[in-house]
Amino acid sequence: MNLFRKLFRLVTVLVLSLALTAAFSACGGAASSGGGASSSSGGKTASAAGSELTVRMLDIGQGDAFLLEKDGKFVMIDTGDIEHREQTVSLLRKYGVKEIEKVIITHPHADHLGGMAGIMKNFKVDAVYDDGMPANTGSYKNYLKQIKEKKISYHVLKAGEDLEFFDGVRFHVLGPVKVIKDQKGNSDFNNNSIVGRLTYGNFSMMFTGDAEKEEEKTILDQGGTLKSDVLKTGHHGSRTSTSPAFLKAVSPKAALISCGQGNDYGHPHKTTLDKLEKAKVQIYRTDRNGTVTLTTSGSTYQIRKERES
Repeated sequence: MNLFRKLFRLVTVLVLSLALTAAFSACGGAASSGGGASSSSGGKTASAAGSELTVRMLDIGQGDAFLLEKDGKFVMIDTGDIEHREQTVSLLRKYGVKEIEKVIITHPHADHLGGMAGIMKNFKVDAVYDDGMPANTGSYKNYLKQIKEKKISYHVLKAGEDLEFFDGVRFHVLGPVKVIKDQKGNSDFNNNSIVGRLTYGNFSMMFTGDAEKEEEKTILDQGGTLKSDVLKTGHHGSRTSTSPAFLKAVSPKAALISCGQGNDYGHPHKTTLDKLEKAKVQIYRTDRNGTVTLTTSGSTYQIRKERES
């Protein structure tokens, strides 16, 4: 009887031990597998198509300056005019900028390039991209000098190239397709602007610099995807840009126009506003709305005005 009890107890202990070991192994295996999947694919989804991308059209008067932010990193497209350098620097500090990974100068006109001296003086700039069009101005010469002295990476962009702005955020360069000359045979700065389509998940935005209908046509002739949720309206809403064919190809739901209050050029021109309104495009403009802020998770987007018109 004692032997039977000892055997029974031994068998019971062995069975319980095996059961506990199996349960522990199953739990440990599941945690390891689940944790691995979460940290790799889950982490990638969160950073590539989940964290917010913010695009700010800065209120810096007559000119263009766009500040893009994601995961604490920053990119700029154009930098405003010379006379608004302090205002631009102040806004960047307000939004927590200390380092800018990439700066795109769409073309060397002062109202796009002018703020660059203040930016390079006050912030670390990792890389600069432009259209390669030289300008015979002091601001342009100083711009190249500072890039060289500070040993900033420099690259001329051409149609067909791609830049990764942030994790999951791609900038596909559409123009300049070729060098366009003005009527006097000189390089037409506006019509050699860097034009690019930004994509993040299902969201898309077209950046146009000061491209006019001539450059728009070269881009249309290349074919490819132009349709975008949001259009940065070319040349501050000038009548020389946003041709009917280009607007139809982009088919935006919203248009952003950067221009100064009471500017001497009359930007944005009524003909452009009429085209946008006829196409049922929602218009946002810095002269009336101040800094305009777009946020997107890659699936939906929202646009906020600093002030009402």
